[in-house]
Amino acid sequence: MNEFVILGHRGYRAKFVENTIEAFKKAREYGADGIEYDSRLTKDGTLVVLHDDSIDNRKLKELTYEELKQIRFKNRQTIPTVEEVISNLDDQALLNLEIKEVEAAFPSYEITKRMNALERTLFSSFKIEALRKVRSLDKSAKIGLLIEYDTLNYVDELNKEINLYSLNLWINALKENIELSKELLHKWKEKGFTIFLWTVNDPKDLHTFKGLYDGVITDEVEKIVEARGQIAKEKL
Repeated sequence: MNEFVILGHRGYRAKFVENTIEAFKKAREYGADGIEYDSRLTKDGTLVVLHDDSIDNRKLKELTYEELKQIRFKNRQTIPTVEEVISNLDDQALLNLEIKEVEAAFPSYEITKRMNALERTLFSSFKIEALRKVRSLDKSAKIGLLIEYDTLNYVDELNKEINLYSLNLWINALKENIELSKELLHKWKEKGFTIFLWTVNDPKDLHTFKGLYDGVITDEVEKIVEARGQIAKEKL
């Protein structure tokens, strides 16, 4: 069993066009345990995978899904739906679906459930209301809080309210004060939280916080997969 989980950030983003089927498949092909991807709604309510709220200088909310499909990336692929992503990956792929807007919470959950992928999905968000909506639908769904400085002080309170599965933390913020961060991570792990770090592209960070995280989200899939292999060898 691997020491920690590796998820491709928007797929294998370092080498392929982010949030496309190709990038997601390549993340798995090159050794990631799964992917992190984003959900938003089009003008006509289709749940699609897009990080930003606009594309080609047009707001997603102004585009129907049919209009969106006319836009092609340099790899000739189009913006996929959440359903397409799940159906194009093997049924062992771990999924971290970041809900980018509150309105996308219900469909994100319902589509994941319909695709029989709930057990291997972590729903994460910066938007607490989105997590509340998922929790209202399912007492056992895995939900993860993407931490910002202003939510740091409310982790325990939020956990009592919505029973968080994970805390998803930005590696750059942790590195601003490594010793304090280690204390916090240790405390949170003792409380039973699963810890994900994003976006970990430098193998050194794996060593800096060794033993204090359960998964990493990375653009650099091959580099981090190789580093995990090295860490495993060191333990032998």
